[in-house]
Amino acid sequence: MSCRILIENPAPFRQAARGPNGGPVDVSMDEGVDVVRYLLASGLQFAGVHHSDLDPYEAKQMRRGEAPPRFDSLDYACYVKECLGEQAGLVIPHRVIVYREPEEQLASLRRMLALGIHDLVLVGTPFHTPPAGVVYRSSVEQMLAFLRSERPDSGLRLGIVVLHERRDEPARLRRKLTAAGSGRVRLMGQFLDDARPMLAFMDAAARELEASGRDFGDLEWNIGLAMFTLKNRDFYAKLLRKPQLACEPRFAGLHSTESRIAESVAMNLEFAERLRARGDALGFDIGFSLQPIIERTPKGSMHPGMDGIVELGKALHGRFG
Repeated sequence: MSCRILIENPAPFRQAARGPNGGPVDVSMDEGVDVVRYLLASGLQFAGVHHSDLDPYEAKQMRRGEAPPRFDSLDYACYVKECLGEQAGLVIPHRVIVYREPEEQLASLRRMLALGIHDLVLVGTPFHTPPAGVVYRSSVEQMLAFLRSERPDSGLRLGIVVLHERRDEPARLRRKLTAAGSGRVRLMGQFLDDARPMLAFMDAAARELEASGRDFGDLEWNIGLAMFTLKNRDFYAKLLRKPQLACEPRFAGLHSTESRIAESVAMNLEFAERLRARGDALGFDIGFSLQPIIERTPKGSMHPGMDGIVELGKALHGRFG
């Protein structure tokens, strides 16, 4: 494979507003699996799918109210594995791990391993200060150190989330990798609206990790590239925890979904070229996480942005082949 590509495939919402007068109807996990089947049928080569696990308190804040529940990311990953087996490639669930002690999470990890899923991304705190009435009982560093010392994870391959514009993120990354010890760690990055902050972060991370003696060859770095298909740019800015998007001028005046997909593909290819070049110079193994953001239309059909993901993925292979 000429370019490592992962596809973000979150667990579906349990309900969608597709009933009479926009009322809720139940949604099956099969809707998510059908997205993977759609990608497989497209002929796009990809290494696997990863399933984000959105923190409920963060989702509530972003929506300014209760967020519709999704299926559990581990349950969904197991279902994808059951339905598609090796056909889907790596199946990589994410797990928010801060609300329980490390020891309390072993049962879930062992169940996952027993079903043949060996990849997991650990997700930490969405806020520096917990919401009212909430206590953080663990951290990514604590969980990594626990798994390193207790070794209850035979064959478990771990990953962590990198938020490149978060304050002090290079030092955070160093602490997490120190807690993980030696061995390969998967880094999952959020999607980009500008390449420059990620390039600056890569430079800062390289300095920080070089000072710690970390072998860059142990890191599998997957940087997010997304389809900006909606007219509502505030939606994407909220996901990035920003007041507005840096790429806003690129999409001004693009009224059709097709034109926004075309611009997304072109923009992300530009980002990818710059990031791969910097990664090569620094010694990082750079791949990409393609993030549709919106997988289905309000009526439940496959969103045109999925075709954009296929186009982008094939273009990445052509560019870096």
